[in-house]
Amino acid sequence: MSQTAMNAAAFTEMKELMGDTFKEIVSMCLQSLPEQSNLLETAISNDDAEQVFNIAHRLKSSCGSIGAFGLAEKAEAIEQIGRQGSTLGANEAFSELQSSLEEVLTVLKQEIS
Repeated sequence: MSQTAMNAAAFTEMKELMGDTFKEIVSMCLQSLPEQSNLLETAISNDDAEQVFNIAHRLKSSCGSIGAFGLAEKAEAIEQIGRQGSTLGANEAFSELQSSLEEVLTVLKQEIS
């Protein structure tokens, strides 16, 4: 089952629960998500399955913390590829992740402004 990149209800709930801390988390995600994406792209290019697994796992966790469940789902698909000791299919999965990442970053930027 494919989810939207950002779960609006979960995002709103986390915002309400965390209060002022939420903006800090959003700011950190605005910085870390693109960095993790770049590292993941490099690991895929280098055919480094272990790094693909590790980076995708961290990316998945980051996404879950802000309600970006669809993006987390895409990161998990890449994580599973790396877990199998391969990068076969990771490029295609990464392309899907990129479009979801852009959606999430747009929501996060709107939250900060």
